[in-house]
Amino acid sequence: MSKTAQRVPFGQLAAYAAPGFSLALLISPFPALLMAFYAKHTDATTAGIATVILFARIFNGVIDPPIGFLSDKTHSRWGPRKPWLVAGALFSLFAFWVAYMPPANAGNAYFALAIVSFYIAHSVIDTPYRTWSGEISTDYAQRSRLAGATTLALLIGGVGFLAVPEILSMPAIGILDSAELDRDAMAILGWIGIAMMPVCIGIAVFAVPVGTVTRGEAYHLAEMRTIFTRNGPFRRFISADFISQVGWAASYALMAILLDNYFGFGDRVVMFLLVATAAQVAAIPICTRLAARFSKHKVYAWCQILNGVLLPGYLLFPPGGQADFGLMLAYGAFVSALGTPNMMFPQALTSDIADYDTLRSGQARAGTYFSMRTFLAPAGGAVGGALGFYTLSLFSYDPASNANSALATHGMLAAAIGLPMIAFVVSGLLMLSYPITASRHAFIRKRIEGRRREDRSLTA
Repeated sequence: MSKTAQRVPFGQLAAYAAPGFSLALLISPFPALLMAFYAKHTDATTAGIATVILFARIFNGVIDPPIGFLSDKTHSRWGPRKPWLVAGALFSLFAFWVAYMPPANAGNAYFALAIVSFYIAHSVIDTPYRTWSGEISTDYAQRSRLAGATTLALLIGGVGFLAVPEILSMPAIGILDSAELDRDAMAILGWIGIAMMPVCIGIAVFAVPVGTVTRGEAYHLAEMRTIFTRNGPFRRFISADFISQVGWAASYALMAILLDNYFGFGDRVVMFLLVATAAQVAAIPICTRLAARFSKHKVYAWCQILNGVLLPGYLLFPPGGQADFGLMLAYGAFVSALGTPNMMFPQALTSDIADYDTLRSGQARAGTYFSMRTFLAPAGGAVGGALGFYTLSLFSYDPASNANSALATHGMLAAAIGLPMIAFVVSGLLMLSYPITASRHAFIRKRIEGRRREDRSLTA
């Protein structure tokens, strides 16, 4: 941390992280769990779900850049980001109701409405929310703390939501018949999201200051293409991030099917995800310390590579309920912990990249950069989820059947393990040569602050 940077107080850090608890229902693994849920418990088909996901992301991609652009241009007594958080919180009430509580005869068309609403709610909240972190603090290390706090809240929220079916199905409670994510369990999660989102957003809006809002030279929406043509660090990062999201989405989308149909642990899917998410929570302080010593991008890169190398290890466990579930749980927790930097560091990296752009262009386009990341990362997720389900359809694999052929099973394993393995390794290799280190970012911020002082002097 630079000598002039102020440490973000713990109270503000916690308040800023609060929306993460409810946002957990709008990020992985829940989009993938929704896909698996609709495939098994509604009339939506696997091919239909894959097609809807692709077209939904195309539609969402049209609105993501304008959200970032308009967020940068917003002037209000609450700053540029808070009004968007409030609007997103209100829209999310509709999205939770539609996505988590489908009618019994819901088909592909209804899934399209549900997932589009789901993605819109996420974009309207997530882009301004993460952009705001770069305004709360301009320091390299403090941005990592803010990103870590957000990730911690997201993971704790995810653990809590995944634990709901387990808790409510306990014999002493008996609200749910089992821990399976069936219609009753998903409806309960939807109502929890409706109750929590306004409260969590409200805490952040009222307790956290606006921060330092940089207003640069005017720019037009059409100029957004220059963030690719003139910003090499962003091209490298977003390419690695996109490929990574392809792998994670394929893994999440098919993990429940892999555990249920192949390994025979259908009643323990939630427990597996719960422990895997808890492992990510435990890894946050370790990743923070490693990033302080070796830089964020290197921790991100090597964890991605190691994750890809270890993923095929699942094939060493015998199928059909013969595996030692405790051992598999421990292995899954370790592999999952390697994915923590993938959740933590993109937020801070994007803020640093936006500073690099401000230094070179004189424009303040942080919202634009976050909107492109908000679009492209979930787009990678949509591609990964769609590829996974298209592969199931190609090999005639039926998630609702217990009598799939050997060829169909091999196709499912290739999609669930082979595709993520390749994606993680490629993503990690790309990030090894990412150029913005802590020292380079300190130089960038020094130049930006110097330019601002010169502008104020000239104005005076």
